[in-house]
Amino acid sequence: MPLNDLARNAALDGLDESVGAGITYIGVNTLVTAPPSDGTPGTGATAASTEATGGSPTYARQAVTWAAASGGQKSNSSALTFDVPPGTYAFLTLWNASTGNTGTQYRGWLPINGSVKGFGEVDSADVTADTITSSGHGLATNDRVILFNIFAESLPTGLVEGAVYYVVGGTTDTFQVASTQGGSAINITGQGELYFQKITPEVFGSQGQITVAASALVLDATGI
Repeated sequence: MPLNDLARNAALDGLDESVGAGITYIGVNTLVTAPPSDGTPGTGATAASTEATGGSPTYARQAVTWAAASGGQKSNSSALTFDVPPGTYAFLTLWNASTGNTGTQYRGWLPINGSVKGFGEVDSADVTADTITSSGHGLATNDRVILFNIFAESLPTGLVEGAVYYVVGGTTDTFQVASTQGGSAINITGQGELYFQKITPEVFGSQGQITVAASALVLDATGI
């Protein structure tokens, strides 16, 4: 069901902070490293990963304002700053309330530092080589990526949606993924299509701050 930009923009503006069911707050959640399982906060009614808590100054979700959607994308209109205790944080979570995770507040998530993203495919030759083809993908060895299915397609067999993989064996237009940094490439056994997004967690050994610049949070509907 491909949509044009008018429809995409209308759908995204339905998530504006001015809308009752929209995205009004942004949170910060920790990294879950459990390949090949889904390591993200997920798309269920509640966030599946752990949100930051405590610290001094105390962590809190931050209210967000959104610019009008354009070109099938919608981004935050002002910067956000989060006080966080020691930890490894990988996800910016989307909420409809300043607190709570009981089944009505959660809206979804975005990877921290996830500006490198794109589409990939696995054809019969890729299955043999355990590679993903994506022209000019921009990924480098040891980058962490999350893989998603697109439209009604299935991920290539052997890969798990939401798992956080490490890039290995990359060329300009192809890459492989492993469950551990520098590990063996995942054995891909079936063809398919996917969407990938790089993730670079923020690591704090002591109290710190995560700052999200204006326009850095991008709700992207160009894949629908």
